[in-house]
Amino acid sequence: MITAYAKAGEMLVATAVGVGEPLPKNTVWIDLFAPTADEDRHIETISGLSVPTREEMREIEESSRFYSESDAHYLVAPVIHGGGAGDFGLDPIVFVLAGKMLVTVRYTEPTPFKLVIARCAKPGSGALPARADGLSVMMELLETITDRIADHLENVALRLDTESRRLFGNPAANGVKAPPPITTEAFKRTLRMIAYEGEFLSKVRESLAGVARFVVFAQSNVPAAMKRADAKATLASVDKDLASLNAHAGFLSERVTFLIDAVVGLVSVEQNAIIKLFSVASVALMPPTLIASIYGMNFQFMPELGWPFGYPLAIGMMIVAAVLPLLYFRKRGWL
Repeated sequence: MITAYAKAGEMLVATAVGVGEPLPKNTVWIDLFAPTADEDRHIETISGLSVPTREEMREIEESSRFYSESDAHYLVAPVIHGGGAGDFGLDPIVFVLAGKMLVTVRYTEPTPFKLVIARCAKPGSGALPARADGLSVMMELLETITDRIADHLENVALRLDTESRRLFGNPAANGVKAPPPITTEAFKRTLRMIAYEGEFLSKVRESLAGVARFVVFAQSNVPAAMKRADAKATLASVDKDLASLNAHAGFLSERVTFLIDAVVGLVSVEQNAIIKLFSVASVALMPPTLIASIYGMNFQFMPELGWPFGYPLAIGMMIVAAVLPLLYFRKRGWL
């Protein structure tokens, strides 16, 4: 699908463009969403630009994701789509800046694009300057992508906080009961949740690295971005934000590792408690078993067998032999 966004004051007016149709007047942004081969060729014909296909986008090597051809500059940014409690993914989005026009090629619908499109279509939003062009749109998209990454990290931190409180509670606080024992299913669910957050964080960090390379290339290889004060200020601000977000993502990754280790430690504690229970039971039952074995021997001459108090004596000895180890274990704090 081809959508052309034409400048109308401080707004952008969206127009769907079919194959063979011309672009609207004052078009500053052409957004290609899951374009067909015919749509690719149509844009190449009317713009004179080379539009990469999805296969070419996937085959682009890291070192070749940013390049210039004539007056067109090609930049690729990996952008997260989805996330939260649902599925997520990381897909490259191509930005082609040629003169005053921006062309984007994407095969997903990440939230930053929806937000920018909505803001630019709203009168008085201030999303774009009065003399906006393709570079202005690209800067707005870049800022929104960075803000969305910050939102992702904030949501991850909140979910990890919730899971941490559920696992550990605050047993040191007055009047707060220790959390109840965690079932096996709860352990499985917790591990899956933490693993999900770890995988999501890895995608966020990959997106951060890609956007950082995007900024570096724009600062050093895109003349319009190097000359215009507003673009230079935006790139400098985004660069600082990315550095702080990368540090925060590293902290959250360490926290994910800590929580996984903590859950595994809790599993070990639960296992040790079960093993200790069986160990105490086996040790406590050994003396009574020995007594029962002695009096269960089938010798012909055993004086206690004919004694009226022999049976109560044996039972009493077995009870005492079982209770004494338990009292000793409790005194030592092993129970």
